[in-house]
Amino acid sequence: MKDQKPCLVETGQGFSVVYQEKFLYSKYNPSKNICQKISSMDFLPGTIILALSPVLEHGLKELAESLPENCIVLLCEAERNLRGFESERGLELLCPDNRFIWVSERELYNLPVIFQKPSYTFESGNQVDFAGIFRRVIRLDFSAGVQFCADFYNTLETACVNSIRQFWTNRFTLAKFGRKYSRNMFRNLKILEDSKPLSHFIGKIDRPIFVFGAGESAEQGIEEVKRFSKSEKPYILCADTAFPMLKANGIIPDGIVVDEAQSIIAQSFIGARRAAIEKGVQVFQSLCSLPHAAGRIFPKDHISFYATEYAPNSFFESLKDKQFFPPVIPAFGSVGITAYVLACLFRKDINVKIKDFGLDFAYSKGKTHARGTPAHKRQLGLVTRLTCMENFGSCFGQNVIRLPVSAPFPYTTPVLAGYAETFRQVKEQSKELGSSIISDWTGRFNLMRNSEKLSVTEFISSEKDALLELRDLLSGKGNFSGAERSEKIKTLLENRQYLYLHFPDGYRFSMELNFLKRIRGEIDGFLKVLQ
Repeated sequence: MKDQKPCLVETGQGFSVVYQEKFLYSKYNPSKNICQKISSMDFLPGTIILALSPVLEHGLKELAESLPENCIVLLCEAERNLRGFESERGLELLCPDNRFIWVSERELYNLPVIFQKPSYTFESGNQVDFAGIFRRVIRLDFSAGVQFCADFYNTLETACVNSIRQFWTNRFTLAKFGRKYSRNMFRNLKILEDSKPLSHFIGKIDRPIFVFGAGESAEQGIEEVKRFSKSEKPYILCADTAFPMLKANGIIPDGIVVDEAQSIIAQSFIGARRAAIEKGVQVFQSLCSLPHAAGRIFPKDHISFYATEYAPNSFFESLKDKQFFPPVIPAFGSVGITAYVLACLFRKDINVKIKDFGLDFAYSKGKTHARGTPAHKRQLGLVTRLTCMENFGSCFGQNVIRLPVSAPFPYTTPVLAGYAETFRQVKEQSKELGSSIISDWTGRFNLMRNSEKLSVTEFISSEKDALLELRDLLSGKGNFSGAERSEKIKTLLENRQYLYLHFPDGYRFSMELNFLKRIRGEIDGFLKVLQ
């Protein structure tokens, strides 16, 4: 019978541990392997080290001596008996310095989420600022104890690496589009009161829902829709880029989901206004998406807004507390996935079937989108006597991933593969996801019902006044001492991250002169939007 409790074993050159008839360290020289491994590694600044199953203190001192600046070591143990053994021996007390953090069992399962937070205080008492500090995660197996939870550790490593990578990917996106997202939000807020609330559609659809993206399989969905009679027609919800394709095939959707912030999406709505007026098409639009679509192309009563938190910040959190603010949909990065989540919100109950077409996140050789989509039309426009219709560059590019032969569409990219994984998770959680969004929005609305009512117009007016005051303070106007001026500036800016989120270093607020000068340059542009 295997011994279920870890026990210390003296080897002559230090202690090893035996657990379930296995030596977790060498029975001849317990510290040799881990010390050799550490000495062979080149640690870079800004690294998070996942120290997996550090049953004894072997290697901790050597690791501390090898670490450059801005590094932390997270001591992780998933096997409960080993965790209890480590805790009894006070492993966390044997750590060389405060860069070594003992991760609790609850925190261990939430590390990827913790990495996304600007700052976090571990249960051990260590506070860590994550935003902009760490650039990579590496794994370091301290003992053979990792074998008892190998699958979990592999999953944890992948999730943590992806979490840090996602942070920097989001930073690049914000640096490029953050200003546009924020300005679009204010422009759309100005017409929010004239739009139709999204709540009019939540839980109201009792017929099958077809969700269309712009991928190749959307062509199969068109054929399936045509088999329905007019009286039995399903509720059709499509991504913005899928609308031209459906319209060209004589299919007018019930709803179009708009999530794109750039003006290039406007070409997808040619002829859409007439369809909206004559056929009653409703547009479900993110507050951060292109205002041109809502304000000029569609009648305002054919617009329903939802909110997308494009970056965690206290300003957006304060907006959630306003009665006028619409339901918040997570930022998936893909309008097709957002359309699917809206379908989950709209169905009357979980018995209403949802089918998706064109949400492939992969493509075949030479063809990336369904016929009739804007991307397909652009490719047609490039055809000459010397240029073929097929877009073979999409199949043989540097970042292209070749999928198994059995896959219906054999090519993808890292970005599309990420969307595919997100979509898989959304489908798995579809029953809970819709209800959680509804519950969050309903609970927030009920809390705000008895509070002081603030209209969108009043909010925009107060925000404009705050920016005018901030502009005067940053321009040196007013009779304030240096300390008073700095305090007023700090108070006004700390909860208005939209003024600096898009800065390369905008993941945290700074009172440095260079940072404040850049903010001063942003204020006039936002004041123009708020006029």
